Amino acid sequence: MKKYLFVVPSLSHGGAERVVSILADQTAKSGREAVVAVHFEADDPYAADGRVRVINLSGLREAQYRERFSAPYFLYLIHRLRRVIAEEHPDYILPFLWTTCIRVDLARRFLQPGPVILQTVRNNPESFPENRWLKLYRNHLVAKAPGTIVQTERQKAYFPKRHHDRIHILPNPVSDEAFGINRTRPRAGYRIVAAGRLERQKNYPLLIRAFRDVSESQPEIYLEIFGFGSQETALREEIANLGLEHRITLKGRSSRLQEIYGEADLYVMTSDFEGMPNTLMEAMACGLPCISTDCPTGPSDLIRDGETGLIVPVGDRSGLAKAMAYALENQADMERMGAAGRKYMQERYRADRIGRRLWELCERIEL
Repeated sequence: MKKYLFVVPSLSHGGAERVVSILADQTAKSGREAVVAVHFEADDPYAADGRVRVINLSGLREAQYRERFSAPYFLYLIHRLRRVIAEEHPDYILPFLWTTCIRVDLARRFLQPGPVILQTVRNNPESFPENRWLKLYRNHLVAKAPGTIVQTERQKAYFPKRHHDRIHILPNPVSDEAFGINRTRPRAGYRIVAAGRLERQKNYPLLIRAFRDVSESQPEIYLEIFGFGSQETALREEIANLGLEHRITLKGRSSRLQEIYGEADLYVMTSDFEGMPNTLMEAMACGLPCISTDCPTGPSDLIRDGETGLIVPVGDRSGLAKAMAYALENQADMERMGAAGRKYMQERYRADRIGRRLWELCERIEL
């Protein structure tokens, strides 16, 4: 039986963590062994199949981990990860997020014979990581790896062509639960939702300002933003300065986003860059009409403009406001796009389909 070791900061909070939870579940269901090594135990983690073993490298919860973290503690965690690799003897290691790729690279040194380590690229490689030296380190890991998993053709194109035979495109999977969501509209008014970390990358000020432009002539629309992050205070100030506290709500993190998508009227994503946005994928899988910026990378792989959703240029406040106004005034057409988007996701991104592609990819790689 092949053993897969997934390494990720936690099983909560982010898109990479969501992908690991789905792929580990599919791996275990296939009869392979799935182990997930996390840096800490997060609050409200994604559910994992009972056959998936989770190893907490620090033995701590998130708040304790962040309090204790330091350079010496980082080295301790590298040592712990090395022990886990040595004791588990995985056939394949898949680190998710560039920081975790670096940790795995440091931990696996001097371990012979070593498992197959596949690098993963989870964001737009042109933009992330922002630090030049860390980007060079990431590129070095891709250059020497027997295989690298990216999410889109554009991510692959960033790297030199001499490496392309070892770079494989594997889109994010969508959980089965999303496809089972029944759309309802239990509330009065028109409800727009957005979800993701409250960070500059997501460009929520653009969404807030475009919403203001539309809301001046549409008194019954509301915007709810789900997530948390370093920009929360700035976003609250922006909302207050525009006098929109009664129309825009920062809702924090939610573990029931799929249910929320089922009750909403429209999903909007305004990111400046992405990898392959899970929240957009899940919203489309739920059949929710979607608008997204055409940011690198991901949205253009998911949305066919006018067919499965609407696409607007990055940073285009006027274009976004026009798209939102169109959605309000043409709800039947948007529902048609939502249904087409759900079908598109079912045909290409089901968890079992992506899981099979992962195993086929890994198990044909040789050191």
